[in-house]
Amino acid sequence: MLEKGFSVPELLSPALPPGLSWFPLPPGWFVLGGMLLIGLTIFLLFRLARWRRNLWRREALAALQQPHSVDSWLALIKRILLMHQPRHHISHALSPEQLLQQVAIDNDLRQQLSTRYCQPDNQLEAIHNARLQSQLKNWLEKLPYV
Repeated sequence: MLEKGFSVPELLSPALPPGLSWFPLPPGWFVLGGMLLIGLTIFLLFRLARWRRNLWRREALAALQQPHSVDSWLALIKRILLMHQPRHHISHALSPEQLLQQVAIDNDLRQQLSTRYCQPDNQLEAIHNARLQSQLKNWLEKLPYV
């Protein structure tokens, strides 16, 4: 049946080729890794730039929590408006009425700010101050990013 010297190979544990090494990787993996690294770096740089551009917004939100007089409220509103509009547009607004036209607040608050500007008693009541803080916070959050 079998010729002399012929043996049946072992089928239970066949000889396997050696395992493939992960290194050195093919050049395509290096290119893909480099592209992903460049993309991630560009994304992080854009996020960092946006975070730095919005420093004024975080500072304005923190300033809203402080107690203010009418004069300091108008100074804060003017500083916020200067971030979004050219300086010559804001500098032409000499009266508080002209400055407050661009701000989304209630008419009674706008009237109180206008009448108490540069007056000896220029403090708002606590209720009006809280309403103004909340309305300015909403207005500030709705402003477009610069």
